[in-house]
Amino acid sequence: MNVAKRKLALLLPVLTLLVTLVSACGGSNNNGGNAAEPSASSGAQSETAAPVEGSRSVGGLQVPIVADKLELSLWSPSGGNFRGTDFNEKYSFQQMEENTNIHINFQHSTEASAEAFSLLMSSGKLPDIIYNDLWGTDSGKYGAQGALLPLEDLIDQYAPNFKKLLDDHPDIRGQITSPEGHIYYLPNLVLDSQDLTQMFPQVRSDWVEKLGLQMPQTTEDWYKMLKAFREQDPNGNGKKDEIPLVTVNLENIMMLFAPAFGVEYGFFVDNGEVKFGPNDPRFKDVVAYLNRLYEEQLLDPNYLVDTTFQTLTEKVTTDVAGAWFGWSGSYMGNFTTLMEGKHDTFKIAAAIPPKGPGGDQRHVSFRWQAAAHGLAVSSKTAHPQEVMKWLDYQYSEEGILLNNFGVEGKSYDLVNGEPVYNEEVTHPTNGLTNTQELLNHTIGGGSWATVADTRYAEQIREANGQTENPLEIYKDYIDFDAKLPPVQFTAEENEIVVPLMADIQTYVAETINAQIMGRQSFDDYDKVMKQLEQMGIGEVLKQYQAAYERFKGK
Repeated sequence: MNVAKRKLALLLPVLTLLVTLVSACGGSNNNGGNAAEPSASSGAQSETAAPVEGSRSVGGLQVPIVADKLELSLWSPSGGNFRGTDFNEKYSFQQMEENTNIHINFQHSTEASAEAFSLLMSSGKLPDIIYNDLWGTDSGKYGAQGALLPLEDLIDQYAPNFKKLLDDHPDIRGQITSPEGHIYYLPNLVLDSQDLTQMFPQVRSDWVEKLGLQMPQTTEDWYKMLKAFREQDPNGNGKKDEIPLVTVNLENIMMLFAPAFGVEYGFFVDNGEVKFGPNDPRFKDVVAYLNRLYEEQLLDPNYLVDTTFQTLTEKVTTDVAGAWFGWSGSYMGNFTTLMEGKHDTFKIAAAIPPKGPGGDQRHVSFRWQAAAHGLAVSSKTAHPQEVMKWLDYQYSEEGILLNNFGVEGKSYDLVNGEPVYNEEVTHPTNGLTNTQELLNHTIGGGSWATVADTRYAEQIREANGQTENPLEIYKDYIDFDAKLPPVQFTAEENEIVVPLMADIQTYVAETINAQIMGRQSFDDYDKVMKQLEQMGIGEVLKQYQAAYERFKGK
């Protein structure tokens, strides 16, 4: 058994034990003295409605959910999966309304999602359902304030599909349960271990072959490869216009290289101790390495300015970008599709995580089964039963197909019982990539409170000419022991962590970028660590350690 599988096998019984411990305290009251009054119609007080005449069962859930059309409100920021003006323009949500008889009034924010979310939660005017990317850490805080309904009783009574998932995968319950023993949101789920990997290093393998190189194995190999990309004209246009390593943010490059030096850009676990990468003396070596790349023009000099996927796509498709750290479908798949017929030799390959000077080698861009993003229920809702049933529909076999594949006959057909995307989706002729075209039909299984279907990724890879799953190579480099789990803080811990980390993260971003770009010296990195201590990183780490110990069930 390889290291990753062995550690996962050891992790599961620990999480199962956690479930038992959390369940034991599930009856505690988490409403603080200043909590908002919950809706008068809570799930525990309402009688179960009789099934609608002519209804059918979807995994034990009766649809349509209501006899008379019901309107519910749902807040969600516009983002990468947003096309058009309203999610109801997607065929999947139109079909969902027909099946459930519930109309969703989407409230889409066009502002920066973190700011818009904060304004929403402080407004006191909450919709029935709220989407957030950070419910894994935020749900306990807002639940304790009384803004969110605890969902465990509603799940038991009205969510047979989601309840079955919790029963079949008990470790998930521990990942979404607050310190007080409540579940406040329903998450996006990935149940296939091969799909846990998210972003990964990608290299122009045709450039590697043209220059007679090998795919990089170590940090020094990466330096030599990027140096060759810069100096040996792999795009063959006679110009020194290659940008060896491109990115839309510093975090992606940190995920690529920081683990090779034994640290991470954020929080991680080192032999059971929670640490913060920039507060670790080894982090100086990461900064020194990236400064070397930047000074020699191997790292995109505009990485602080060109921060959109569009700017990155332009660099890749104009044949100047050599390597990057990104997703399988939206990066590797889309770039391959966009270059079809335009560049006969264009080829991308996944690279293994680089091994550092001290032998450290880890892949860190992977997720737990339950993601931090998902849907929570406002305590202001007057329809908790119907809301929970609608949420449960997302986890039914029918809902999973709608969210991942769209509507049968429009975006896919059933072939021998399996959903298969049609030609209009896999090879669109309207100027869109297949991922963009699919967003006209559905929201995407990896971005919603549903189960991500592995068949989606398989078919998109095949449509983009990828015969193998590039994520397979990372399973041997995943270390669950070093990955900080989705810990949740108590209200008291949150009051300490949030304000301190707001200043710390700003300081770290400004300082590390300045050192990479040579505007500040990294020679005396002790000064950075002393400043972090003065800013309270030690106190933050105490709260993280307590939350981590609680998660592990110690």
